[in-house]
Amino acid sequence: MKLMHTRLPDFYTKIEAAAKQNDPNMGFSVSGLENVKTAKLASLRVGRVEDEITEIIEDKDIKKVEVVLATENPETLYTVVIKGIEEDGTCKKIILENMMLSAPTVETHLFGVKEIIDRRANIKK
Repeated sequence: MKLMHTRLPDFYTKIEAAAKQNDPNMGFSVSGLENVKTAKLASLRVGRVEDEITEIIEDKDIKKVEVVLATENPETLYTVVIKGIEEDGTCKKIILENMMLSAPTVETHLFGVKEIIDRRANIKK
């Protein structure tokens, strides 16, 4: 499983390294996962996002890379928006990608508890 999934902090490190591989002064930002504290992402998709960032930064007019993760199916499927921003702030190029995000469910907090009082509404009906 370790090779199949990338931890969230490693994802941030990898995509920033991809953005700054040619120019350490390249502007970089990532948004969309501020409220996600822990998760794992499919390593193959992380590699694709790294390659797409590399494709964006090949253009010499690009001075900043913005990576935005927008929920498509909350807590599971995200659309990754990779933006190439020129010096004047205009967006020159965008690449869209899908990414699955695996976050722990509530059951991880219930392990070993002696008494659980579940007052959630039954949404299966």
